[in-house]
Amino acid sequence: MEIRRRHLYVIDFNPRVRTKPGKLRPAVVLQSDIVSEAGYPSTIVIPTTTRLVKEPGLLRLRIQKGEAGLAQESDLLLGQLIAIANESFRREIGVLPDHLMEELDRRIRIILSL
Repeated sequence: MEIRRRHLYVIDFNPRVRTKPGKLRPAVVLQSDIVSEAGYPSTIVIPTTTRLVKEPGLLRLRIQKGEAGLAQESDLLLGQLIAIANESFRREIGVLPDHLMEELDRRIRIILSL
Protein backbone atom coordinates (compact mmCIF):
# COMPACT_ATOMS: atom_id res chain seq x y z
CA MET A 1 0.00 0.00 0.00
CA GLU A 2 1.31 3.45 -0.86
CA ILE A 3 1.17 5.70 2.22
CA ARG A 4 0.65 9.39 1.42
CA ARG A 5 0.62 12.60 3.44
CA ARG A 6 -2.86 14.02 4.07
CA HIS A 7 -4.57 10.70 3.36
CA LEU A 8 -6.68 8.94 5.99
CA TYR A 9 -6.20 5.24 6.65
CA VAL A 10 -7.71 2.71 8.98
CA ILE A 11 -4.82 1.77 11.27
CA ASP A 12 -4.47 -0.93 13.90
CA PHE A 13 -3.36 0.92 17.06
CA ASN A 14 -3.53 -2.16 19.31
CA PRO A 15 -2.53 -2.67 22.01
CA ARG A 16 -3.74 0.39 23.91
CA VAL A 17 -1.08 1.65 26.29
CA ARG A 18 -1.70 4.58 28.67
CA THR A 19 -2.62 7.57 26.48
CA LYS A 20 -1.85 5.77 23.20
CA PRO A 21 -5.13 5.04 21.43
CA GLY A 22 -6.05 1.40 20.92
CA LYS A 23 -8.23 -0.48 18.39
CA LEU A 24 -8.71 0.01 14.67
CA ARG A 25 -9.34 3.68 13.95
CA PRO A 26 -8.83 6.21 11.18
CA ALA A 27 -5.76 8.43 11.25
CA VAL A 28 -4.32 11.07 8.94
CA VAL A 29 -0.71 10.90 7.72
CA LEU A 30 1.27 13.96 8.76
CA GLN A 31 4.70 12.78 7.63
CA SER A 32 6.23 14.09 4.39
CA ASP A 33 5.89 11.88 1.31
CA ILE A 34 9.69 12.17 0.90
CA VAL A 35 10.18 10.09 4.08
CA SER A 36 7.59 7.53 3.00
CA GLU A 37 9.13 7.21 -0.47
CA ALA A 38 12.56 6.63 1.13
CA GLY A 39 11.17 3.40 2.58
CA TYR A 40 11.21 4.31 6.26
CA PRO A 41 9.42 1.50 8.20
CA SER A 42 7.08 3.75 10.22
CA THR A 43 4.88 6.77 9.53
CA ILE A 44 3.87 9.74 11.67
CA VAL A 45 0.09 9.97 11.97
CA ILE A 46 -2.62 11.71 13.95
CA PRO A 47 -5.43 9.43 15.17
CA THR A 48 -9.12 10.31 15.22
CA THR A 49 -11.83 9.79 17.78
CA THR A 50 -15.62 9.83 17.59
CA ARG A 51 -15.79 10.82 21.28
CA LEU A 52 -16.42 14.48 20.61
CA VAL A 53 -16.09 17.22 23.20
CA LYS A 54 -18.14 20.41 23.29
CA GLU A 55 -15.20 22.82 23.05
CA PRO A 56 -12.34 20.97 21.34
CA GLY A 57 -9.72 23.75 21.62
CA LEU A 58 -6.34 23.73 19.87
CA LEU A 59 -5.57 20.03 20.39
CA ARG A 60 -8.55 18.71 18.43
CA LEU A 61 -9.60 19.42 14.86
CA ARG A 62 -13.17 18.51 13.90
CA ILE A 63 -13.86 16.60 10.68
CA GLN A 64 -17.48 16.49 9.60
CA LYS A 65 -19.23 13.26 8.62
CA GLY A 66 -18.51 12.50 4.97
CA GLU A 67 -15.32 14.57 4.80
CA ALA A 68 -12.18 12.57 3.97
CA GLY A 69 -14.27 9.41 3.74
CA LEU A 70 -15.27 9.36 7.42
CA ALA A 71 -18.58 7.69 8.27
CA GLN A 72 -18.96 9.71 11.51
CA GLU A 73 -18.13 13.19 12.72
CA SER A 74 -14.68 12.87 14.31
CA ASP A 75 -11.89 14.84 15.95
CA LEU A 76 -8.23 14.60 15.01
CA LEU A 77 -6.28 14.22 18.26
CA LEU A 78 -3.41 16.61 17.57
CA GLY A 79 -1.85 15.97 20.97
CA GLN A 80 -1.46 12.27 20.15
CA LEU A 81 0.84 12.52 17.16
CA ILE A 82 2.54 9.10 16.89
CA ALA A 83 4.83 7.04 14.65
CA ILE A 84 3.16 3.77 13.62
CA ALA A 85 4.72 0.76 11.90
CA ASN A 86 3.69 0.67 8.25
CA GLU A 87 2.41 -2.91 8.73
CA SER A 88 -0.36 -1.45 10.95
CA PHE A 89 -2.02 0.32 8.01
CA ARG A 90 -5.13 -1.59 6.88
CA ARG A 91 -6.81 0.46 4.13
CA GLU A 92 -7.13 3.98 2.77
CA ILE A 93 -10.44 5.75 3.35
CA GLY A 94 -10.01 9.28 1.97
CA VAL A 95 -8.07 12.51 1.69
CA LEU A 96 -8.24 15.49 4.04
CA PRO A 97 -9.66 18.55 2.20
CA ASP A 98 -7.30 21.50 1.61
CA HIS A 99 -8.92 23.75 4.22
CA LEU A 100 -8.58 21.12 6.96
CA MET A 101 -4.99 20.25 6.01
CA GLU A 102 -4.03 23.92 6.13
CA GLU A 103 -5.60 24.26 9.59
CA LEU A 104 -3.94 21.04 10.74
CA ASP A 105 -0.53 22.29 9.60
CA ARG A 106 -1.12 25.66 11.32
CA ARG A 107 -2.03 24.03 14.61
CA ILE A 108 0.85 21.54 14.52
CA ARG A 109 3.28 24.45 14.02
CA ILE A 110 1.81 26.13 17.11
CA ILE A 111 1.81 22.95 19.23
CA LEU A 112 5.40 22.06 18.32
CA SER A 113 6.68 25.66 18.37
CA LEU A 114 7.82 25.50 14.75
